[in-house]
Amino acid sequence: MLAVMSLRLRPGDRYGTYEILDVLGQGGFAWVYRVRANDLPQPAALKVSLEPVRDHATAQRSLREISVLRSLTNSHVVRVHDAGTDDDGHVFILMDELDGAQLDQWHDFDDPMPPGQALWVVHQACLGLAEAHARGIVHRDLKPENLWVEADQNVKVIDFGLARAWDSASTLGRGVTMSGILVGTPRYMQPEQVHGARLTPASDVYSLTTILYELLTGHTVYFADRPFSDVREALRDEPVEWIAAHVRASVVPLSHYPVGAALPESVHALIARGLAKDPGDRYPDARALGNALGQVLHYDLGAVLGATLRVTHPWGGHEDQLLLPGSHRIGTGAHCEVVLRGDELEEEEAVLEWAGPPDLPEVHALHDGGRVTVGGGPVAKAMRRQWGRDESVEVAGYSLRLIHPEV
Repeated sequence: MLAVMSLRLRPGDRYGTYEILDVLGQGGFAWVYRVRANDLPQPAALKVSLEPVRDHATAQRSLREISVLRSLTNSHVVRVHDAGTDDDGHVFILMDELDGAQLDQWHDFDDPMPPGQALWVVHQACLGLAEAHARGIVHRDLKPENLWVEADQNVKVIDFGLARAWDSASTLGRGVTMSGILVGTPRYMQPEQVHGARLTPASDVYSLTTILYELLTGHTVYFADRPFSDVREALRDEPVEWIAAHVRASVVPLSHYPVGAALPESVHALIARGLAKDPGDRYPDARALGNALGQVLHYDLGAVLGATLRVTHPWGGHEDQLLLPGSHRIGTGAHCEVVLRGDELEEEEAVLEWAGPPDLPEVHALHDGGRVTVGGGPVAKAMRRQWGRDESVEVAGYSLRLIHPEV
């Protein structure tokens, strides 16, 4: 446990073992500091809650989730290095300090973003969320402020679980729903929350699709013709109107706007499914949404090129399949995108993640046992290995090679 006298720390002060280098700011729930940590080569960002977390059980649930996030190594998720509570009950989280800007600062939401770029931004967020969803973690508060665009335009998802970590009563307070408690931001809230349903990965899909709609049109999902910023400002302090729209209003069709009418039918279908009121009618998780985005980017927008995945069988012979940007499971399960055969193989052996050219794919092993190797080197459970252009991936006698597109 850490002991801290005051959260209004200054450069030179210490918070436990961390040396305060600078004050980065104060948000709605936390102070943010640049700190030096003894075991990290670069300065990191430390968030410390403004108030003690009064609900101990809620704080512990959030910290358990954050402990899972510490094991995530995806380049589209902010890296968490440490988390806990100090002796006064304040929650702290140590994470990478990021260079860049929030999506809402990087892009003016009153202006439609080019379709290929809009889908590419959300596709990267899906790659980050796919690993978290596979571990049972739901973000709960996806919004442009929680998508970070780095200087090289890599997109990272930030602030997992912080709504529960910082403020167990919710960001909206009580008295606005049947259950009395909501988590998240009204503009991106899922309809199922109002009915007290448990949030699932499909809930994050709804929020991500809402962001995608806004990027594509320059408008909000439920208030036709009014510029995005006008609606945002007019309803900033009107959560009930937002919530009512999510529950009862129909989505303004993409075709209502000239920029939307020009989009391929596949984009219209993707938006409609992602914004379905019933979570069972949506893409089940970020992996499924991301892979659907990859198909649209490749087949309908021509914005990304696919690669050829050549799978050579242990008994000889091979088969080729098109590999599109996305998160692809490798294993014996019929649901896997790369299906292998063999009694010694698991239903899901590994995950192949690729953001598309010119990036290199990465292989993430799901089990111990040395059955997955990249370039001859074993990939341990929960570890991630970049797949070089001249390397092969071996999975229990299968050999996988990637024939990259020319870019």
